[in-house]
Amino acid sequence: MTRLTVTTYRMPGACLGQDNPLPDLGHVGDAHAEIVIDRETVSDAEARYMGWGRIHSILPYTLQDGYDREKKEKDYKAIVLENDCLRATFLPTLGGRLWSLIDKAKGRELLHVNPVFQPANLALRNAWFSGGVEWNCGIIGHTPFTCSDVQADQFTLSDGTPVLSLWQYERVRHLVYRVDALLPEGSRQLLIRVYIHNTLPTESAVYWWSNMAVNEGEDVRVIVPAHKAFRYGYGGKLSKVPVPYMTAEADKLRGQAAKLARERGGTLDWDVSHSTCLPQSMDFFFDIPDGQRPFLAALGKDGYGICQTSTSGLRGRKLFVWGMGNGGRHWQEFLSTKGSAYIELQSGLARTQLEHLPMPGHGTITWLEAYGPVQADPSRVHGQDYEAAVSCVEDALDALCPASLLEDRLQSLLSELDTHAVQGTVLHAAPCFLGAELALHASDPGFDPGTVPYARMQDADTPEAENWLTLLRTGALPCPDVLSRPVSYMTDPTWEAILRSSVDAGKSDHWYGHYLLAVMAHARDDVKQAQEAYMRSVQLARNPWALRGLAVLALRQGDTARASSLLQEATRMLPIRPLAVEAMDAMLRDKDYTGMLALYRLLPESLRADGRLQVYRAAARLRSGDLAGAKAILSQDLVLADVREGETWLTDLWFECAAISRDGKLTPEGLAWARDTVLPPRHLDFRML
Repeated sequence: MTRLTVTTYRMPGACLGQDNPLPDLGHVGDAHAEIVIDRETVSDAEARYMGWGRIHSILPYTLQDGYDREKKEKDYKAIVLENDCLRATFLPTLGGRLWSLIDKAKGRELLHVNPVFQPANLALRNAWFSGGVEWNCGIIGHTPFTCSDVQADQFTLSDGTPVLSLWQYERVRHLVYRVDALLPEGSRQLLIRVYIHNTLPTESAVYWWSNMAVNEGEDVRVIVPAHKAFRYGYGGKLSKVPVPYMTAEADKLRGQAAKLARERGGTLDWDVSHSTCLPQSMDFFFDIPDGQRPFLAALGKDGYGICQTSTSGLRGRKLFVWGMGNGGRHWQEFLSTKGSAYIELQSGLARTQLEHLPMPGHGTITWLEAYGPVQADPSRVHGQDYEAAVSCVEDALDALCPASLLEDRLQSLLSELDTHAVQGTVLHAAPCFLGAELALHASDPGFDPGTVPYARMQDADTPEAENWLTLLRTGALPCPDVLSRPVSYMTDPTWEAILRSSVDAGKSDHWYGHYLLAVMAHARDDVKQAQEAYMRSVQLARNPWALRGLAVLALRQGDTARASSLLQEATRMLPIRPLAVEAMDAMLRDKDYTGMLALYRLLPESLRADGRLQVYRAAARLRSGDLAGAKAILSQDLVLADVREGETWLTDLWFECAAISRDGKLTPEGLAWARDTVLPPRHLDFRML
């Protein structure tokens, strides 16, 4: 018998904190967004959609960078789906992540279950955490809902099978997506049906990757039916390489990989299927041949482990590894605890994560995934013949879940899932802007929300949507105090037109109305209109938000002095971390090191203890000639909670200190020497190379 229960999951967790009230105006970045493509190994057809559909801001979402690293025991809402074979645990307050999948027959966990909840700066909204299976919809990078609530509903199929439906409305692409999870009685496969729907009549870009974390180990082998992969390692090109064995030439490598290659006579043989052979962080997007059943497995020395497969609509498969270098090992512990290493097995709509695909207006995409244990012959799984390893895993998978059966199951489920979905029971109510969109488009037949129970939206109860609904219903946008944090933003032109009409009519002709119009113009790169609206906002009431917007425009124009002045004023008005960080950054660009130290002294004590502000202080001391002061700051137990994936600022400062210590001044030669010979303290080393 299959059971679905609502419970709690207890683990140590850091506080997520408040969202950043400053709109993202071009700061968002995906570590894979600017990859250079090797045109010698990647064809024009394969690269067709690489780079298409990129965004330069995560607006209308706000950034989540207020988390800390002080973990306390907490209860997280959990929904458990269980039959006699498997127990699956989902966390609706954390993106609906599948957190645990236990094979009850063997009493073994199939996923990497992070023992803690620890956000770090790896997602488009900043906060991201490792472990389980993450559902990524909408835009390249991790979903905007990684650390946010998704709606959770329960309904029942005609045969009595309970279904957990997790869903949200993705505001950048205007997509509704659903993850329907079901465990039929006696099934050794957790079935995941994914549904994506374009609410608008115009074409949109679509992106999806299911990211599964599994434990890393020397005895774990990754099995995938591919002979080639698109490989990307930080600092290099995206190129096509053979699977599982590839040879890397030393002159094309950097960092830890280059060092290992030099030690081995100029070449380095990498076994892609064994992550502990890989010296640096890498992505491998496997090129599964057309017609081949897609699957991805990670099996231990006994030939047992997890295997994920899907219907043919989900074609992409990927392996991500942190690598065995110092930075990669540090990242693993930074996201979890010591000894908690993992790799990611991922499945997507496109071949690679460089691609968005076109999605027609009111179009729908759906497929079925299956997650479960597989047992294969260990001698073949770990033998030298990789094709034999793939073949034996595929045979074991077919015995459990034939490909044709999965395709047939999808077709038989479609109408029933979509019919029952709108009649379910709410298990977890999530803030969602779909209700506001429905109110906006109440008389517009062009807006189609798809098959989700939108009648139960909670928009009216959330401050994020409340102001916009008030504007829609009364024609006037409420105006808060100038020091109150803005709670939400809009970028949709229909909402902008309504706000513009309200401002012109005098109903929202206040600092806040003009500020939000400025952000909308800024987000679509209309510099002139943004400048005018920010200035009008400041004229009506001098406020830190519009001052900051003007500073961002000044930085764009190369006027670091003006940007620095505006941000210092904003920070003095409202000394909060986001403003202080941007002020220090602008002053660093302006080489105002004395001013940086003076501003730091004016900050509240709680902010002066912040890791990133401490690093700015170290940089200011170093650049103003205080080498000892800079080294003292960097040498202490400095924790940069929001260090960014690929960020090398900490080690760069340490190398500058080392070069100056040796030569008495900073020179290109001294810096090159330091980078090549100096080992930075481990707490500073997050390099991906």
